[in-house]
Amino acid sequence: MGCFAKGCLTVLVVGFLFLAVIVGGGWYFYKKTFNNLTSTGPADIRAQTLTPAQTKSADDSATRLDEAITRNQETTVEFTGPELNHLLARETDLSWLRGRSRIEIADSTMTVALSAPLSALPWPGLKDRWFNGTLRFSMTYASGTFLLEIISAEANGNEFPSSFLSAFNSSFNESMNEEFQKELRKNNRENQFWNHVKSISLNGDKLIITTKPE
Repeated sequence: MGCFAKGCLTVLVVGFLFLAVIVGGGWYFYKKTFNNLTSTGPADIRAQTLTPAQTKSADDSATRLDEAITRNQETTVEFTGPELNHLLARETDLSWLRGRSRIEIADSTMTVALSAPLSALPWPGLKDRWFNGTLRFSMTYASGTFLLEIISAEANGNEFPSSFLSAFNSSFNESMNEEFQKELRKNNRENQFWNHVKSISLNGDKLIITTKPE
């Protein structure tokens, strides 16, 4: 699940910030745009607390997924948004997401709320700035490729125009998949996991993952 977060959540945010620079053009507009799209501090983002039954369901599904991959078997598992939040929160290498992200799934659409520090990015003017925003998108994964359709995006209370997002979807998918493949080449453990993933889709209020024998 860790690679899913890095391959989707982080790349989505970085992609939108990069796009803001391209659209802005020039130092003045760059600073003005980033002042509008970023904040001086984090937002309060809290994931829903799971009931014991929901926690058990999430853990059982994650165990079935791990066992299918280990045994080189095909299986299908489902996760709700709150279950994904629980599983991501327990990943030690994704500790920076705790209290800073929330996933919701409804109507076959995923909504990701994220509050992330930007000081590590190489662009000027981002020291002590934060990205506080929400992204809504549909998603499928098959044959090693993600296909996302950005439905809406908001950063620091500012909505991106829908016509702008529609024109952006194609190039964004290409860039995101390139970054995803780079991440896999750097991390053999994640590469082994994704070699067993046949498909991922959103259906109703669930994320559905189907594995395959390698």
